Amino acid sequence: MELSVRKPPYTIPSYSLTGDLLSFMRCGLQYRYGGLGRLPATRPAQMWFGQFIHGVLEEAFRRYRACDDGAIVDDAELADILDLIARRLEASGLRPRNRNLESMGKERAKIAVRRLGPELFPIISQAEIPLNGTRSMPFTRWPKSLPRRESNRYEMAGVVDVITRVQLDEAKYKTNRIVSAITAALQPPLPSEFEVIVDYKGMRRPPTRTRPHAPDFWSIYEWQLQTYAQLRSLQPDAKTVRAGVLVFLNELRPSATDIQELQREIRHGWTDVVPVEGTNDARFLLSAKRGTVPDLSFNFRLQRALRVVAVTDESQEASARHFDNEVLKIEIARAKERMSPHIRAEWPTNATDNATCVACDWRPVCPEHPTAAVMLPIESA
Repeated sequence: MELSVRKPPYTIPSYSLTGDLLSFMRCGLQYRYGGLGRLPATRPAQMWFGQFIHGVLEEAFRRYRACDDGAIVDDAELADILDLIARRLEASGLRPRNRNLESMGKERAKIAVRRLGPELFPIISQAEIPLNGTRSMPFTRWPKSLPRRESNRYEMAGVVDVITRVQLDEAKYKTNRIVSAITAALQPPLPSEFEVIVDYKGMRRPPTRTRPHAPDFWSIYEWQLQTYAQLRSLQPDAKTVRAGVLVFLNELRPSATDIQELQREIRHGWTDVVPVEGTNDARFLLSAKRGTVPDLSFNFRLQRALRVVAVTDESQEASARHFDNEVLKIEIARAKERMSPHIRAEWPTNATDNATCVACDWRPVCPEHPTAAVMLPIESA
C-alpha cells in the first residue's frame, strides 16, 4: 500500500494596512529595513507624535465613557492624561525629538480633546477595533522566473481608531458638526442608522494633487478607509457602513510650515477646502507672513481637519484591489531578494516626499541619497 506524503505546512502571510502596505507605498527600501528587518529608528519623531495624540484621545474617551454625566475631562484631568501618555511612550522608548515638538504635540492633543471631543465622543460606539480578512494573492501577474509562496491567499489586517453609529432621527445629532459634515457629503436616501469608520491622522490635510511619482496620500488614505469598511462588514455585529471620516489632527492647530504649505496649495489649486473669499480666514491667510500662524477660526480649521468619504460596495472592492497591487509588489521584491544578495537593488525607493526622507535612518545606504552622512541618535533637548 502506497502512503501519500503530507504536504509541508505553510503560513498565510499577513499584511497590516498601516505597518506594511502604507509604509511600503511611502518607500520600499525604508519599509524593508524598518518594517521587515525590524531595525529600530533612532529618531522616531513622527511615530511619537502620532501615538501621543492617538493615546490622549483614546484615554480621554475612556474617561468620558466612564463618567456618569458624559462630561469631557477638565483641564486638570487632561493635564494628567498628557503626562500619563508621555510616560507610557517614554517607557517604550519613544520620546519627542525636542521640546518644541513636545509642546506642539500637547497643544494639538488639548485642542483635539477640548474642541473635537464634544462633537466626536458622543457618537462613538466602539474604539480601537481590530479588523482582518483574507484575499486571493494576485498571482495571475506573477513573473514566471521567480519562486512564489505556497499560499494562494493573504491576510489583510488593521485597527480602526473609531466606529461611530449615526442615527439620523435622534435629536442630539441635529447640531453635531461631524454628523452634519457626514450627511452633507453623502447622497440620499440614507438609512436611519448606519456606521461610519473614523481614522485619526497625525498630519495636515494632504493636497489633492501631487508631484509626478510622489505618493498620492489623498487617494491612499481613501483606499485605507474603504478597505477598513470592507473588513468591518465581515464582522457579525456590523451595521451598514456608509462613510469614512479622516481626521487630520494637525489642522486643528497648524504650524507655520503647515500655513506655508496651505498658501502654496491655494495658489496652485491643489486643495479642496479653502476659506470663503472676503472672510477673516481668507484675509488672514492672504496677509500671513512667513513663519507666522494666523488666528484662523475653529470652523475653518474643523473643515480642514475632516474629510468625509462615501462608501459603496464598488468603492470598497476597487480600493482593496489597489492594495492587492502593493502586496504583489512586496512579494516580488521579497522573491527577488531571496535570489540576490543586493537588498538595495531589489527594493524600490522613493525620494519624492521630503518628510519621509528627512526622518529616515537609512539615507546613507539609499541610492537616492549618495552624499548623505550617517546621523547619530540625538537626545531630546
